[in-house]
Amino acid sequence: MPILNNVFLGSQKNAIKLMATDLETGMQISIPATVTEGGAITIPARLFTEIVAHLPEDDVQLQVKEEAPTTIEVACGASSMEVLGLPATDFPLAPEPESEAVCEVTGELLRGMIRQTIFSASTDETRPFLTGVYLLVEGKEIKMVATDGGRLALRRVSLDPPARQKMNAIVPAKTMHELARALAGGEEKVTVNLAEKQVVFVQGQLRVTSRLIAGQFPNYQQVIPQEFKQRIRVNTDRLLQAVRRVSITARDSANVVRFEVAGAKMTISSNTPEVGRAREEVEVAAEGEGMQVAFNAKYLLDVLGVLDAEETQLELTGPLSPGTLRPGGRNDYIYVLAPVRVYA
Repeated sequence: MPILNNVFLGSQKNAIKLMATDLETGMQISIPATVTEGGAITIPARLFTEIVAHLPEDDVQLQVKEEAPTTIEVACGASSMEVLGLPATDFPLAPEPESEAVCEVTGELLRGMIRQTIFSASTDETRPFLTGVYLLVEGKEIKMVATDGGRLALRRVSLDPPARQKMNAIVPAKTMHELARALAGGEEKVTVNLAEKQVVFVQGQLRVTSRLIAGQFPNYQQVIPQEFKQRIRVNTDRLLQAVRRVSITARDSANVVRFEVAGAKMTISSNTPEVGRAREEVEVAAEGEGMQVAFNAKYLLDVLGVLDAEETQLELTGPLSPGTLRPGGRNDYIYVLAPVRVYA
């Protein structure tokens, strides 16, 4: 449907309403405006976004002339453009679902939760229940979980006030990605609302509605190791930069990098016969049984880039058992990563 590539612009009393949808996720927002004459139109979203991004700092005037009802004029300062659109009557206006409030969380926290989990969601459409982010709300806590079967990310945040009702639902990863982009940061609250087979996020004049993914999310708690044989504490940025460098020669060998601790040094290495090898030592504080383990470098870089902690705590249970990464001194985030089997 070509109309789904367009954004709806419609006048309200003292505001302009913008809406977009892909029939799975819908987004709308009202922006204060001086309206001299009512009307509505839809215009290509990508083109409109690019135009707005390059407008000068000045008031913007939008006008649809009666003789050209599918053309909108965008004027700002000395700039003026005309854009061809489609009739607003063709836009699929879905009825707003009746929903009940579940909880409130700040935009900054919600955006951070999404950022720290979404990359672990699967892209395998044959297992749709893994292509979303599992959202759980109960009492004084909200959790987000995502997994693709090879890794799992869990982020939890305390709620104040407590949730008004329980919730557990799988929200499409695409929805969460768009929500994170649209949310304002800071302390402005986001209300999470639950409707029949839908979830609604509301922040001020922004409203994001999405269908929920049907299916049973795996028992993620069974995946999280409850004990470890070796615990390693290391500077997060130092580890991130070392893995990034060592992984350069691992790109043609499934991105495999090896880790081994001896004393206060952790050796990170990669070896691809057709490309070359790399090795780097990093200072660490380690306790427990020493071992060698290998991980997918990309999966490590994904989490190290969003950990938001000066120190990373790496806990290993064996060369062929899942390991975990946590921010040092905190228990509100855990990343479980399956090792890669390597042969000497």
